[in-house]
Amino acid sequence: MKFWLLGLALCFSAPSIARINCSETERFGQHLVRAGDSERKVIQAAGQPDQQRRLENRRGAAAGFRFDYYQRGQTIQVYISAGIVTRICRVRD
Repeated sequence: MKFWLLGLALCFSAPSIARINCSETERFGQHLVRAGDSERKVIQAAGQPDQQRRLENRRGAAAGFRFDYYQRGQTIQVYISAGIVTRICRVRD
């Protein structure tokens, strides 16, 4: 019985996991942003973020920022640490 409930829970959680796609590059219009680019290049390419979140490590110290850009049916999340892009994720709404 416990395994059946666990399997059922995994089936329902699978579609939500598939909605996130992370990569090292993202195109904003004619500009390409890559992991390793500076924070300034992201702002020049994509403009000011729609939302900016401060990221923290386990102890609560600042670990970087996440810029969120809202586009049709998705959110582009750009993770920045020490002024450098570390990863870019696309989240489907």
